[in-house]
Amino acid sequence: MKRLIYQEIEGKSPQYFKLAAALIGALLIGLLAAYYMEHNGHVVTGMNNQIVWGLPHVFAIFMIIAASGALNVASIASVFGKTAYKPLAPLSALLSIALLLGGLSILLLDLGRPDRLIVAMTHFNFKSIFAWNIILYNGFLAIVAVYIWTMMERRYNKYTKTAGMAAFIWRLILTTGTGSIFGFLVAREAYDAAIMAPLFIVLSFSIGLAIYLLVLYAAYQWTNRPLSENLIKRLKNLLGVFVSGVLLLVATFHLTSLYAAEHSGVD
Repeated sequence: MKRLIYQEIEGKSPQYFKLAAALIGALLIGLLAAYYMEHNGHVVTGMNNQIVWGLPHVFAIFMIIAASGALNVASIASVFGKTAYKPLAPLSALLSIALLLGGLSILLLDLGRPDRLIVAMTHFNFKSIFAWNIILYNGFLAIVAVYIWTMMERRYNKYTKTAGMAAFIWRLILTTGTGSIFGFLVAREAYDAAIMAPLFIVLSFSIGLAIYLLVLYAAYQWTNRPLSENLIKRLKNLLGVFVSGVLLLVATFHLTSLYAAEHSGVD
């Protein structure tokens, strides 16, 4: 039998410091871009009287729905009882938190002044789907943090399934809320459809899993750790199912829009 050798990842290699430098460089570019936008206005992002959301919103929504889908592997391990995925679950949960924080940080640029964040946190208009989403996002961060704790602390492993189920249900609600932002936009006829909620759920599954696979593969390759080809093949096939589901819902959305005369100009 082949002898197993366990080796700690210390984070002292030249590759580690190169990666850290690249990430810090990307962070500085982002801060400079935010500074430039705040001093020149949102018009630099492509916004005008007709286009109410610019390029930052595209990235923000992309990262928020990806955060929900990045939790796929952790859910497969704990909620659906596939123990083969258990070692990969903590990275899945951590990546989902990182993506959500990144997406929400971009949205903070909309406030204009940093102190307006206090107003957004203390005053809620419960008739607005945006206000509900603030609660959903904060709840997601808290639940996933507890979820990681139960996975990493052996004494609380018995609660992992319960925490995983709570995170799974919450992320479905969260993505439904994000999709409903578009589904409730009566002023934008092309978006005004109930199918936006399930479409965003399936989108989150596909985009989140894709990002997770990229991070997982890079992390294992850079640290020279073996990664099961069978496991990657399973996740690849699952990603194919999710992408097919997205294609089905997008096609359904546009075909039903074509049926309505008011949407024919857009579609």
